[in-house]
Amino acid sequence: MFVDDELELDRRGLIRVYLATWPYILAELRHFAALLIGRVALMGWGTVIGFLGFDVMVDSVWRGEPLSAAQAGLLLLAPEGFVGVDSLEDGARTTVLYRFQVWTILTTIFGVLAFQGLELYKTWILQRVNQHLRVQLVQNTQALSLTFHRDHQAGDAVYRVFQDSAMVTRVIDVIVVLPVTAGSTLILQVAIASLFSPVFAMLLAIGALTLIAMLAWYTPRLRAVSAVTRAASAALVGRVQESFQSILALKAYSALDRTAALFATESRRAIDAAYRLRSSFAGIKVVTAFVLAIVLFVSDYIAAELVHAEGAVLGASLLVYLGLSITVWTLAAYDARRSSISTFSTSFEDLIRGWCQAQDMAMGLGRVFHLLDVQPSVEAPPNPTPFPAAIDDVEFQNVRFGYADEDVLRDVSFSARAGQLIALVGASGSGKSTLLSLLLRLFDPAEGRIQLNGIDLREFDPIELRRRVAVALQENTLFPLSIAENLRYGIDPTTPTPTDVDLIKALEVADAEFVLELAEGLETALDVGGARLSTGQKQRISIARALLRDPAVLILDEPTASLDPITERHVLENLKTWARDRVVFLVTHRLDAVVDADQILVIDEGTIVEAGTHETLTQANGRYRALVEADNTVVGP
Repeated sequence: MFVDDELELDRRGLIRVYLATWPYILAELRHFAALLIGRVALMGWGTVIGFLGFDVMVDSVWRGEPLSAAQAGLLLLAPEGFVGVDSLEDGARTTVLYRFQVWTILTTIFGVLAFQGLELYKTWILQRVNQHLRVQLVQNTQALSLTFHRDHQAGDAVYRVFQDSAMVTRVIDVIVVLPVTAGSTLILQVAIASLFSPVFAMLLAIGALTLIAMLAWYTPRLRAVSAVTRAASAALVGRVQESFQSILALKAYSALDRTAALFATESRRAIDAAYRLRSSFAGIKVVTAFVLAIVLFVSDYIAAELVHAEGAVLGASLLVYLGLSITVWTLAAYDARRSSISTFSTSFEDLIRGWCQAQDMAMGLGRVFHLLDVQPSVEAPPNPTPFPAAIDDVEFQNVRFGYADEDVLRDVSFSARAGQLIALVGASGSGKSTLLSLLLRLFDPAEGRIQLNGIDLREFDPIELRRRVAVALQENTLFPLSIAENLRYGIDPTTPTPTDVDLIKALEVADAEFVLELAEGLETALDVGGARLSTGQKQRISIARALLRDPAVLILDEPTASLDPITERHVLENLKTWARDRVVFLVTHRLDAVVDADQILVIDEGTIVEAGTHETLTQANGRYRALVEADNTVVGP
């Protein structure tokens, strides 16, 4: 819906955004219905209370006019001396005043509690909606291909999840709750104004149409400013994230001042954009207040003339149902009419404020739904093939893959059997890591097939495939948890939790027994990124974490780059013993690590140019031999 084209800053684009929120509204529809019924009921109750107050205080307490039977009943007064008399005596007036004050206190307490209760209920509903959207947004973003994540700034995605996604609750408030409650108020107040005199209803209509015309002219500019503001804020979040992630490099290259200057520039740009947006809101608010003030002033003048002439109230017989017992224009009628128009003005200002907010929120939600509508390039088949219990072989058949219009792999073909260690060597950028990313189905080949036991990978559920294929990377991701929790992090929650004995076995294979020598052993807490460990120690823990998943296929992408040669050789010997019924792929630049590999694949510019064992390839006068001769650390088997 929002993927193939950018969100247009027009009425159609706004409607598209609002329609996209409907599934989230529908999930909580019964709660929204209950909230709106409560809001409308409270609004009607408040109008009746207000009119009753004007009538009792002005006409009965001040002017001494008798109460109606309904008014006397509400104040718990007997009709004698209060209803059907020529005028109220002083004692009766005092009684009415005291009774009305008590009644006002009680109704005010009830009104405040009811209003706050409805506000809390609304917050509860909207937070449920926001929670559902955020979870879905994160899940969808995580499922997207690495191509998407490579082409999009992480900070922008973070901003969409935590800032733009919050707009869904405000949009629902603005496009559902506010229009119904404020719209109902406007209709009621226009109807009440027409009961006093059709002239007042006409004045309200003129003021409303004037403001609507103003909004229609100014709204496109408002949307454009909002889009710029959100883009600037997202760029600022991205700058902050990149700065913190690259803090080591920034310090090493003395680039802190330059980075701070870039941050200051982007921060100023974001602040200026936000200021322009707030200025636009303020300008609209001023014009709205000015137009509605004119409407109120003119209506006050007309009402004052009617009071002076003691003219008849047009809809007196209907106003009595709203608590106003009058037949001619009095001060009570004047105040009640003014209260009605003031309520109209307040509700109309709320609607205009909501409309302005809606333009801003539509820009934010457009960005959110764009992220939700992006479909993963790798999807599960409708009826996935069950993953085999044991792996016999892995085969690449004429695989081609590229980014955009540039091929990274071309006509790649080879096979690997269970129990084998397959090493991939070659220059940086030759396509080694990309090849193994295809094995994880992080991407799918543009041409050719990758098969497990003769079954195309695309016939398996990608999630199930990745549960059975483990990866240990050069860039070790450790979390601020205990070592035991880090080791268990990748375990499928549907499988039994590994015991401490299982953890120790995995650490032994990875030559990471140093963990057991730490003061707290497996329960040693790590700092962010495993800062308390050396790079080599982190690599060995990452290898142990991969082994603990008991994978059918193990991918080691430069996993021993930070290990000394002796430790590296020990780890690889352990892995070869561990992998008797598994397939292990090893990507490395260190040729001394591949001497014992069952098969070495030499990749150059996306193509396998040589394949064989260390012995056969060194005897040939090819690319591998040249690499060995250039690397004097390589020794014989």
